[in-house]
Amino acid sequence: MIIYTVESGDTLNSISRRFGIPPMRIAADNGLRNASQLVVGQSLLIMADSIRYIIREGQTLYSISQEYGVPLEALLEANPNLNPLNIRVGDTVMIPVGMNTERRDAIVNGYAYPTITESSLNCVLPFLTFLSSFSYTLTPQGDLIAPADDDLIYRSVRSAVMPLMVVTNLYDGSFDTDALSAVLNDAALREKLINGIIEELQNKGYYGVNMDMEYIAPTDREIYNEFLRQLAERVRGLGYILTVALAPKISADQQGLLYEAHDYAAQGEIADYVILMTYEWGYTYAHE
Repeated sequence: MIIYTVESGDTLNSISRRFGIPPMRIAADNGLRNASQLVVGQSLLIMADSIRYIIREGQTLYSISQEYGVPLEALLEANPNLNPLNIRVGDTVMIPVGMNTERRDAIVNGYAYPTITESSLNCVLPFLTFLSSFSYTLTPQGDLIAPADDDLIYRSVRSAVMPLMVVTNLYDGSFDTDALSAVLNDAALREKLINGIIEELQNKGYYGVNMDMEYIAPTDREIYNEFLRQLAERVRGLGYILTVALAPKISADQQGLLYEAHDYAAQGEIADYVILMTYEWGYTYAHE
């Protein structure tokens, strides 16, 4: 299996020809409802033990071995009739991607609204470690508005998937910078929020909490880090985990309201896991 990133000009048929996998299989493996609407940057699973790869301009066997993490010796062994010193554009190379190499177990998180259909959820549950129920809403008074996710929690636990409580500042239809700031800068409201999170964790049987705070005021960067430290200490003491959602930054000092208060170094140390919101780079309604 490999993960292929869609490039400009790609179609399902061209990807099919490139890897020697039927287009309908690629569509089914990736849950594509409209296979004609691929998005540049979209990731596709190519499910095969070996892949028939078509050489493109500027590629060598060495560059292909590096791209797919396959030792050059294994690539040469899988292609005995190919002259490595004379490969040309259009030549076919078999890539043994199903090699018995040591791999780390993948930890997979999925966000879901409580309104997700049973058929859609059943398609992904076998592949998930965590199911993050979207979402609790934070009010300016430090209260939490809960989603109707009891059934979602039940279905995830039934499938041996660990449910996570998601807390957002998505208030009145948009991420509210001011509402979050009001809570972060009031010690009593921070404590109220932490207590509210712990109460929900205990009452509803979550495995942990995912903090998905977005469009945080840059001036609240350090107070948000401190809040997460306090929250992490409290929830870990009770046996829960803390995960945080982070905007997909390309540099530590990237400008913009979405990015500046997301401190990769600090939050990477505080949280048990971080979730990079790379869908912001390819999501239909992503901000430019």
